Order: sequence, then structure tokens, then C-alpha cells
Amino acid sequence: MYKKLLPALLIAVLTACGPAPQPPVDAAATAPAATPAEPAAPAAVPAPEPVAEAPAPAPKPKPKPRPAPAPLAAVAPPAPPAVQVCQDCGTITAVKDERVQGEASALGTLGGAAAGGVAGAQFGKKSGKVLATIGGAVLGGLAGREVEKRAKGEWVHHVTVSMDAGGTRTITVPRLEGLGVGSKVRVSDGNLIPN
Repeated sequence: MYKKLLPALLIAVLTACGPAPQPPVDAAATAPAATPAEPAAPAAVPAPEPVAEAPAPAPKPKPKPRPAPAPLAAVAPPAPPAVQVCQDCGTITAVKDERVQGEASALGTLGGAAAGGVAGAQFGKKSGKVLATIGGAVLGGLAGREVEKRAKGEWVHHVTVSMDAGGTRTITVPRLEGLGVGSKVRVSDGNLIPN
């Protein structure tokens, strides 16, 4: 019975104190065969087998150099966002004033004819007087018409606007409303609106 326990004890001691666990040793295979006639001798403790060292770790492979990045194609910088251009906006670059005549009515013509007839009647005798009256009425009517046109005449302003979208436009307005050369304006339906 001791022969069977001894190897197990030996393994337990070597496991607890030894450098590395050993595979179990078959006692019958390692111990010499005992003859029944001989007294049982204490089994010799087999010398521990040399422990095979763990293989050295394989050296890490050298990292492969990364391939150089492909050169980037020349990329044009992104275009700035398109700025909305006001198609009706611009700057006044010139102003030309002009006096235009007003429209004549029948009142001016008739008034001038009456005044001319009275003035023509002052000249001539008999038939000459009639001709002078008629001539005075005609000339008075024409003169009265022109006087009324001038009396009703007004100033207009021809304003040249340099448009933000390109080109120029000329707008005729009756009043500038405080606008002048260099003023920013918007053209709307033939009128100038300060911008």
C-alpha cells in the first residue's frame, strides 16, 4: 500500500514546492520489480526531471512602414457662396435738371385771343380795323397758349443710376426727395426709392 501512496505524496510535495508540476509517474513502471522473497526496500525518490523551459516568445515582427499617402490632387478652394445681387438696386451717378412746359388748355387760348382781338381793334380804320382785330385775336390766342404752357411748366430730373447687377438706367422723376449723386436707390415702377 505504501508503494502506491508514495508516488502520489511525492507528486504532491513537488507540486507544492517544486518549480513546475510534473505529469504523474507510474510507480510500477519506474520502481524495480520487487521479488516476493526480498524485503521491500524503500523506493528511491526519483530525481526530478529537468524542467523544460518555456520557449522564448517569438520576436514581434517589425511593423511594416505605412505607405506614403497619395498626393492630393490640386483641389480648387470652394467657391464662396453666390451673393444675391439686387437687380433693381444701384447708385445715382448723375442728375440733369430740365424745365418742361405744361399742357395748354382752351382757357389760355381763348383768353389770349380775346386780349389780342381787343388790342388789334385799336389799330386801323374800317376794313383795316377788322383785319387788325382778327390778326390780334390769332396772335393773342397763340401767345396765350404759350404763356399758359410756361405757367404750368415744371422741373423734372433725369437721374442716371449705375445698377448693382451691371449697366445704367436713366429715370425721369419730378422730385428728388433729398436724393443726390452717390445715393443708394432702388428703381421701382419708374420711381426712385432710397435704399
